[in-house]
Order: sequence, then structure tokens, then C-alpha cells
Amino acid sequence: MALARAMTHNPELLVLDELTAGVDPSGQIEVREVILNMAYKEGRTIFLSSHNLDEVQRICNRIALIDRGEIKLYGELEQLQREMSGNEVEIATTEAIAEPLFAELKSLSHLGLRERKDKVLTFVPQGGVRIPDIVSLIVRQGVEIEGVSKREISLEEIYSTILKEVEPS
Repeated sequence: MALARAMTHNPELLVLDELTAGVDPSGQIEVREVILNMAYKEGRTIFLSSHNLDEVQRICNRIALIDRGEIKLYGELEQLQREMSGNEVEIATTEAIAEPLFAELKSLSHLGLRERKDKVLTFVPQGGVRIPDIVSLIVRQGVEIEGVSKREISLEEIYSTILKEVEPS
């Protein structure tokens, strides 16, 4: 009801606090669709304040993280995610990587091999190394690739990282 009341005057700027608090999942989807429609199809500005970071990530394209009244981080969500994810790439293989190949890949520091978990290798490529180069190298060793994905840091992880930086020791 509060959302409907706020929308009755067709405002150019809509300020909303805890938009989906207490709303069931299907209602959250409907509210999200209404808000995104207003923002992208009608060109309205929506200012959303929320502790529900998953909902913020689904709705917002720009964010500001505020701690104790001070803006700690501001920017476009996609750009912040790219910057803070560190360009991590996960390569999933059909079988676990044998120790000799793992050691060889690890020795090639420019590949930036960070870890191995079961059948997934995590890389942070250095100095212009491209993902296709890493995939080709692994495939040439007879390993089948099941999937390749760039890791995208969540807003919750960004928030956690920023708060760790500002917490007193």
C-alpha cells in the first residue's frame, strides 16, 4: 500500500526504504518488476535504502555503502564487481587435475593459478594472459573442459570487504 501511495503522484524521484520487508517471495517478484519498469521504461529515478543486499543487487545499477553515516563506497554495481572480483576465472574440468599438471600450471606464474577444488581451477590471469590461452593450454594436456566462468563478487561480499577495511582493530 505504501508503494502504491508513493506512486500516485507520478514522481520523477521515488525514495523507498526496505521495499520488500515482510513481503512473500511472489510479492517480491511483482514489486521488483514494478520498480524496474518505472526505472527503465518510464525513466524514473528510484532511491532504495535496504539491508537486503540480494534485493539491492537485483534492482540497483548504482550503489552507495554507508557505514555510521559515512559513504564508504559509491559507484556502478557492475564496475565495482569487476574491480573487486580481481578478474577471477574458474575452469571446471570433467576429471580432477593430476598433481603433475597442477604443479606445472602453478609454476607458470603469469597464469595466476590460485587454487584447485575438486574439478575446479581458479585463476587470476596476469600481464595480458587471456582466458582462451589458459583453456587451450589445459586442453592440449588432454584435459576436457566442462565450463569456464568469470567469478562475479556479490554485493554481500563487497559489503563485507568494505566493513572489514573500516572496522577498528
